[in-house]
Amino acid sequence: MAKDDLNISSLLSTCREIGMRKTKALVSTLRVLVSTEQPVTLQQIAESPDFDISCDPATVYRLVTKLVENRVVRRIGFHSRAAHYCLRARYHQDYLICRGCGSVEVLEIACPVEHLEAQIAKDSGFADLEHELEFYGRCTACN
Repeated sequence: MAKDDLNISSLLSTCREIGMRKTKALVSTLRVLVSTEQPVTLQQIAESPDFDISCDPATVYRLVTKLVENRVVRRIGFHSRAAHYCLRARYHQDYLICRGCGSVEVLEIACPVEHLEAQIAKDSGFADLEHELEFYGRCTACN
């Protein structure tokens, strides 16, 4: 999905293709993910003003898990902390993740391994190759 196609209608169409039903919780979850520039936690999704329905946190978890499994959403962060989520449909981004507080920031430089990914795809014959690059350290607030 191209960056320009990032809207609720196209995402709902993608969800329909992977067997998900259009529910108020799904629409609200997608609305939050479309409206944010930064990756968000499940709690941030459920507490967002764009999440305009009342539903069980387990429902949000199940929805986001299904979206991750079907490569609509990317899971970012520690396994022992609250993970952050963002739409894969956005242009590719790499992240800085704080080992102290768990904050996630977009890495604001050109992807340092894009050329390597292209070479690996060419040499291996793999199609639809992608990578995830996350740098872990301590943010200025945790130093």
